[in-house]
Amino acid sequence: MGLQFRLGYPVKFIYGAQYICIGNFFTSFPQLRLEAIKTETKTPHIIIGDNVSMGYNCQINCIDKIVIGNNVLFGSNIFITDHFHGASNIDETYISPNKRALYSKGPVVIDDNVWIGQNVSVMPNVVIGEGCIIEANSVVTHDIPAFSIAAGCPAKIIKRMK
Repeated sequence: MGLQFRLGYPVKFIYGAQYICIGNFFTSFPQLRLEAIKTETKTPHIIIGDNVSMGYNCQINCIDKIVIGNNVLFGSNIFITDHFHGASNIDETYISPNKRALYSKGPVVIDDNVWIGQNVSVMPNVVIGEGCIIEANSVVTHDIPAFSIAAGCPAKIIKRMK
């Protein structure tokens, strides 16, 4: 943890702290949930840069890698994950979802100077480029190029700023 680290009370859950690196001037409002889960095949890494602020009830779940750059602002009720319960094949539909192995489809990278609005979900194998704005209630399922504004479910680019 870096300098001037501030967690809003109560913290909901922090699991796998040894796999989490947080930079300077980090702030979160209450109900933060960070999970870095080691599996048989993966060692998780959550890397959060400097000057990151997370609103109420933010959740990050990782079995592979989630990188958040510097100067990133999160609204409330944000969900970021790099994995799913199972590999989404027909054989697994006969297994209870909570009994399926955790399966990563790839890391999540959120570059510098990004603003993520309230109630956004960021799914596995996604890069959100520098300077992006992700509008409230969006679900990010694919890469968003730098300096874009994206909205919707699934999120689509609605404006390019550069």
